[in-house]
Amino acid sequence: MMNNEQISLQGRTTRSAPLDFDPEVFRALGHDLIDQITHLLASIADRPVAPDTTPSALRKALGDGSLPDTGTDPAVLMQNATELLFENSTFNGHPRYWGYITSSAAPIGVLAELLTAAVNPNVGAWVLSPMASEIEAQTVRWMAELIGYPEGCGGLLVSGGNMANIVAVAAARKAKASPEVGAAGVQSGTRRLRIYASTETHTWLQKTVDLPGLGADDVRWLPTDDHLRIDTTKSDRQ
Repeated sequence: MMNNEQISLQGRTTRSAPLDFDPEVFRALGHDLIDQITHLLASIADRPVAPDTTPSALRKALGDGSLPDTGTDPAVLMQNATELLFENSTFNGHPRYWGYITSSAAPIGVLAELLTAAVNPNVGAWVLSPMASEIEAQTVRWMAELIGYPEGCGGLLVSGGNMANIVAVAAARKAKASPEVGAAGVQSGTRRLRIYASTETHTWLQKTVDLPGLGADDVRWLPTDDHLRIDTTKSDRQ
């Protein structure tokens, strides 16, 4: 007998799981959440940009006790999570938000995330997510066309700017390092790798030289003038 499965009257095998919802319960919770998100997006300008609170206060509101022995009713759980997030978040979509460069939430993006979560594709290989993989490839081609890259160029979507730069440096290491680097490490190669960057470069670079094993000593920092233009004839090490 198969674990966690039930045989229906029609002879079909259907999987059951503790997180399964009755379709009508799912529909009701989803509709309610969409209504609350719609209200949030429409009212962000009237809310504080950031909550006036402390970590200890948030932990108390969240309930900093031990792991519960039992689960929570989905409707109660969703409502509690919604209220906690709506009342205790910094809204980068607020018109008075002047912090980090994170973009504001786009309504179409919210719906797209819902759609993606419903399918939950594994984009590790084409066969695991055929259409999601093709959507990603087409998006990359469109972005290439937008900025004037060759139509046949490739790429992939990652979680953000830090990961994009890390992937780019990893690709550069693969392309420019000696063949033995992939097996024996960067210090084994006959070609010493260097990264040249402006002194105005974001801190992603420090992470990037650490993770692929390049090392901070292999970064050559280029000074900038009063207009923040780099001077390629100078570096911190001549």
